Amino acid sequence: MDVGTPLAAAGWSHRYGTTDTSFESSDGLAKVYLRRNRLDHAAEMTGHQERWLMLAGPPGNQWYATASSFTPEDLVAAMNTALTDPAPVIRYGDDLRRLPPQATATPVKPPAPTPLDMRRVHAANARATVAPSPASARPFIPAPRPPSAPQVPRPGQSL
Repeated sequence: MDVGTPLAAAGWSHRYGTTDTSFESSDGLAKVYLRRNRLDHAAEMTGHQERWLMLAGPPGNQWYATASSFTPEDLVAAMNTALTDPAPVIRYGDDLRRLPPQATATPVKPPAPTPLDMRRVHAANARATVAPSPASARPFIPAPRPPSAPQVPRPGQSL
């Protein structure tokens, strides 16, 4: 599969430049850039250049990912497929407070416990032990310390 196939299949527009190719989602909130010119491997590994750049979200609140020239094309294609997937993404905690205005948040109900879940809870409760009450616990008595050796002054030292 060509790495751009998921983007084209999702209806993203594309532009071919002399040294790069870019794709953009129909709402303009996601973009993918491919540099086609020769890149310096060391610069790619230090983050100064990238073969692939994926961006999603409005300016100022963007998620991004990069991939080097040595990233397998199947992995880049999988990233592009995930980027075009319209399925909701589960978010937690601070992620919910930082959603851009374009996002729609829908609460998700936790799934009902399955019969297997119930058997596991029952088995865990059956194995559980109860800690002894403080009244029945034996008090901690530290071991006696051996007496310290008497201090003997060294020559030229007084105690």
